[in-house]
Amino acid sequence: MKLRKFVAILFCLLIGFNDRCSSQTLSQEGQVRKAAHDFLFESFAKDRQCKYVKNNTILSEITVLKKRIEADGQLSIELPEGAQRVAGMFRHLAIRGENLDRVGALKLLPYKPDSTLHHSIHKPDYYRVQIGALQLPKPDADRIVLKAITSGPVVVTEVIFSSQNKLPVQFDDLPFRNLGDEQPSVTVPVQIDITSELSVEGISDLQREKFFRYYAAPGGVHPSLEKWAYDRGFLPGRQISKMQYALVRGYSENQPKLTELENKKGYADLRFFDRYDAAPPVKQAFQPFREIDYAMCLDNWPDFMSIEHVGRGTPKVEYFDAAAELAGAFIADQVKDGGRTATWWEVKNESTIKSEWDYHWDDNSWNLLADFHNRVADQIHQRSPETKVGGPSSAWMQVQVNDFGLYRSQREFMDLTKAKLDFYSHHFYEDFATIGAWHRRDSTYTNYLLGRTEAILDMLQAHMYGSDNVKPVLITECGSLQPGRGPSDYWLRIRSFSAYMHKFLQRPHEIDLCVPFAFLNVPWSPRDGNAAFIPKKGKPNNGPIEGYDQTPVTHFFDLWREFDGRRLSVTHNRQWLDVTAVHQDSQIFVAMTNMSGQRLNVDLSGISNDNLRTMFQRRLYYRDGKIHFQDRIDLDELSDIEIEVEETTLVIIDLKNRLEIKNVIDRSFVYASETAVKADRSTEFEILIDSKTNIDSAELIIGVQKNGGLQSPLTGSLNSNRFQIVAEWAQDFQNLFAPLTVEIAPSQLKDKNVIRLDPMPGLTITSVHLQLDRNRTNQTP
Repeated sequence: MKLRKFVAILFCLLIGFNDRCSSQTLSQEGQVRKAAHDFLFESFAKDRQCKYVKNNTILSEITVLKKRIEADGQLSIELPEGAQRVAGMFRHLAIRGENLDRVGALKLLPYKPDSTLHHSIHKPDYYRVQIGALQLPKPDADRIVLKAITSGPVVVTEVIFSSQNKLPVQFDDLPFRNLGDEQPSVTVPVQIDITSELSVEGISDLQREKFFRYYAAPGGVHPSLEKWAYDRGFLPGRQISKMQYALVRGYSENQPKLTELENKKGYADLRFFDRYDAAPPVKQAFQPFREIDYAMCLDNWPDFMSIEHVGRGTPKVEYFDAAAELAGAFIADQVKDGGRTATWWEVKNESTIKSEWDYHWDDNSWNLLADFHNRVADQIHQRSPETKVGGPSSAWMQVQVNDFGLYRSQREFMDLTKAKLDFYSHHFYEDFATIGAWHRRDSTYTNYLLGRTEAILDMLQAHMYGSDNVKPVLITECGSLQPGRGPSDYWLRIRSFSAYMHKFLQRPHEIDLCVPFAFLNVPWSPRDGNAAFIPKKGKPNNGPIEGYDQTPVTHFFDLWREFDGRRLSVTHNRQWLDVTAVHQDSQIFVAMTNMSGQRLNVDLSGISNDNLRTMFQRRLYYRDGKIHFQDRIDLDELSDIEIEVEETTLVIIDLKNRLEIKNVIDRSFVYASETAVKADRSTEFEILIDSKTNIDSAELIIGVQKNGGLQSPLTGSLNSNRFQIVAEWAQDFQNLFAPLTVEIAPSQLKDKNVIRLDPMPGLTITSVHLQLDRNRTNQTP
């Protein structure tokens, strides 16, 4: 390790720390993708209609085919030569024409012969689907043919690829070079107090069952796959129930079909449930999964009660009660037929975006959304009182847009549903091409793993405390939106699963469930890039594990296996390094996630050597264009633990004897109720503490948002005691949205604490809270 570190330092010194010192040669995947990128802009895009944005630096849309095609019953569209090389760079495929609402599920041949593309907009003149994960764009790839069944005559006039404003004209080489090699590794001391447990708002146990989940309901995949996950300590977490497909159309010809009441327009004929077996598949699951808590989400409401074509089954306002009645009857019937239902039910998947809730962005859209959630919650609680109901299952948590207008809508939603909902739920995703997040901080990075996740959750917590509405938070999806199945695509998913999950497991008092968007297999898209297993050639996608090939997603499950126990106290001062340590029996586990732009050498030598038996590191990282999983690297010492950029790694220490815990650090949090406050003038916040006795250490945590970063320190006072927060890292962010922290002497605290912040034009204070630690002697024998 030390030799490699020395060579890297010497190399970078010789070339003068050039920012591209390690990237003269792209990885093999990078070379293929660059060739496709060059082909797109130098050849394919010429003489085709293109839409550019951001001063012509981003290709937003390209018209791939402009030709009138008429079809009735069978639709077949062959895309021109070259489309297969560029399709994987785009997020959506769209068709313009006439009567396109008659087009059924679309297949993309030969790349997805056994699955259909997921449509997000379906109107008479416009039909849009997600392209999803495709193979690397090789020059000799087969041409794309689109096929679908139509329910009547249709006309296609254009086929378009859309990037959602994400495809730069300049090739992005960051995912295809060794990040961090332009600088020497940084040594970071991390102190783990093996005599003190950490209790976060009364929770010392890691509570692994909250966080180590995968995307499915129990019984959703073959029991042999479930056993594979169980052996690695992962449980099924969440799934969606699409009522239009499951109840109205049915998944089999022999199944009863839900219909509209003849004499009551918009209402379902609930006599359907007398014939329909609504028992959830949990009873057919692998035995240990049959009694676990899990989440489900209602979606795709029946077409006879919904707005046509858009909003994925958004119920009409006049049929809100009909939709709520159906939800209550469906969930009650699950309990009647199967003995149980999911623990948590979300009312509507990703209802904060227009493709899911068609009333956005009307002035009263969020009021309607809250009203609908309340009505559904009433019906479910009435029919199934033990079931917990929540939402809004938020997508696109860019709460700062429209000068925090989106946040104010979220805040209003919580206020309006305070009396009815049992939890709130949200989704967090890394967008396309966010490998090298730190390297993008001064330009394009606007996602969540560099402080924004924490800042947003702090805002939500502050408002809940301030409005006497503290409820659990469920993260029912998190991961990456990256399509494709190349090494860089898989890496962005895997590192996002781990990085998000690691952040959430440090907030056990807030979060009751976290579900990474990692699948064992994907029933509707067998070769999806989020799947840990894809079927072997000629094998079904619902069979035993022997019929599958593993993908790199399996490394995520393998990395985190066994990580469990009671929390230990950890301290360090490295920005963008998350560390969690736990102990169990005669082992210590240390998880570390490095989201900084530098390679690290972590020093854990503060752990006493007297009780150490063996030490090893489990690594999952990306280098030379490849994903590397090393299950066990034996360590001779703990002073030089290597961590690559954006790597999550585990250190496992076997002890001769169990730890003797002498102290417990009780950590609590208290919030100011104000959120999203402009700091153009002096601002004031008030935090009440029930008891300021026995506080051993305190931190003041201030969430900030400012375009262009902080070019000067944040200054202010707590109870007239001046402080200054100097955060050099915050200067470089084009889109700064993160917490700042400052240590506070416990003697400065009062029962009522007044925080005054000096003016800073353009700054928004997103939230303010105190983290308080109290040490006590461990009473456990």
